[in-house]
This record gives sequence, C-alpha cells and structure tokens, in this order.
Amino acid sequence: LRRAESRYLAMNLRNTLESSGQWGAVRVIPDMAQFVDVIVSGRILESNGKYLKLEISAEDASGRKWLERQHYEDTADTSSYHDAPAVKPRDPFQNLYVHIADDLLAARQKLPPAELTAVRRVAALRFAADLAPDPFKGYLAEDGKGQYQLTRLPAKDDPLYSRVDAIRQRDFALIDTVNDYYAAFSDAIGDSYRA
Repeated sequence: LRRAESRYLAMNLRNTLESSGQWGAVRVIPDMAQFVDVIVSGRILESNGKYLKLEISAEDASGRKWLERQHYEDTADTSSYHDAPAVKPRDPFQNLYVHIADDLLAARQKLPPAELTAVRRVAALRFAADLAPDPFKGYLAEDGKGQYQLTRLPAKDDPLYSRVDAIRQRDFALIDTVNDYYAAFSDAIGDSYRA
C-alpha cells in the first residue's frame, strides 16, 4: 500500500512541477534510473489521509544538493472534498506539492545559467562514461565527495559521442514509457484519495 501511495504522491509532485511551466520534461522514474539533470527523491514519513509528512531531497547530476532531507508537512485541505461537478477536483495536499516546487525553483534560481548548462553536460557525460568508460573517463573529474566537474567536452562531430547520445535518447523514450505506466496507475488509484 505504501509503495502504491509513493507512486501516487510522486505523480502529484511531477504534475505540479510540470504545470508550473518552470521545468522541462519531469518524469517519475524507477530508483535505478540515473544520469538525468536533477533527481528529486522522497520518503513518506507519515500519511493518514488527514496529514501528510514527507522528507524530500534533490540533487543534480554534478552531485550538488538542492534540497537535503527537507521535511514538508501539511493537513488536508477539506475544501478539496466536494461534489460540485463544475469544479475540477484538487488534491487535498496540493499546497504541499506547491511548497516543494517553490523550494526547488528557489534552489535552481541560485545557480547561474553557466552552472545549469554544466549540469546538463555532466549528466550526458556521466551517461556516456557509464556506457563506454574508457573513451569518456577523462571528461569528468570526481572529488572524494561525489561532486563531478567537467574537465573537457567531446568534439561536436565525435562519432562515438553521437552514438552514445542516440542511445541516451532511446533511454529517455523508455523512461517516458515507464512514466506513462506510473501515470495510468496513479489515475487508477486517484479516486480513492479524492473520496
């Protein structure tokens, strides 16, 4: 039950982030997926229908922490439970998701545009180094704390990097498919949470 709820809550946060218009593609992914720009992870500390308490962490591909075990809690908004057919149903904990989204946006806004570009490049090169370690091992430096920095970039016409990037795009398509399954599952159990 808790695992099902974790997928449902993750989809609600994903929908909030995506509907804000501040982020590109936002996906709910399995735990083993990595090498994306920013990963937001969470733990349900308490959930009983009336009260929700989450622990949220966020880290970018370079290893920089955006949120570290931040606690968020809220009481259900009872105005969400109504039967008016003309009113679109709203999750009773929507304010909590908005609070998390606001904190993520504030963390992103602290970074200069060059750092955000570097995060995207680090994510791509970490994927490449995982797939083909020998050719790509010199492109990133990792310190003892798990922080990654670019040391150099591949040439724009590097054929190996182009092939690895094509594989990464297929990996993204797989992540989109998994996300669609999570969305369908979340929709299926959503009525139980809105009742």
